[in-house]
Amino acid sequence: MAFAHDTELPLAVGKTGALGSLAGAMYDAAGLEKALARMKQEGGGRPYNLNFFAHRTPSADRTQYEAWSAVLRPYFEAYGLTENDIPSGGGRQPFDADALACVERYRPPVVSFHFGLPVPEYLQRVKATGAEVWSSATTVEEAVWLEQNGADVVIAQAWEAGGHRGWF
Repeated sequence: MAFAHDTELPLAVGKTGALGSLAGAMYDAAGLEKALARMKQEGGGRPYNLNFFAHRTPSADRTQYEAWSAVLRPYFEAYGLTENDIPSGGGRQPFDADALACVERYRPPVVSFHFGLPVPEYLQRVKATGAEVWSSATTVEEAVWLEQNGADVVIAQAWEAGGHRGWF
């Protein structure tokens, strides 16, 4: 789960014979490179999953932004914050050219996605590394879409996943 662990957990899981998963969405390009180098160095050649988000980062228009600010204003005031105290960006990196370059360099055996799949060109390049492509679906319609668009494995994920679902 993004921001809940680093390489320690997938390395430990791999030592048990299970498939550990590294949350690639939590890293910038330099951090992902460092994490994957550690996985390669300390992983003993064990398989692992490298997980990403395939979302398209939404942008808010001025009306949406003002509505958001109005809802949060009491909290800013209560905690002595201003909008300038909030970091820009969503905090989780969507799969991009830098992440793709790392996949091509390190060739993890499994690359998984939440919120759909990357653009077809990127997906083809991930598959060209020999990786299996897994992606989560929360409905039958999403599962069918994933199968039709190149996922090798569909991860069925419902509300029982702790309230954390990768629906797209």
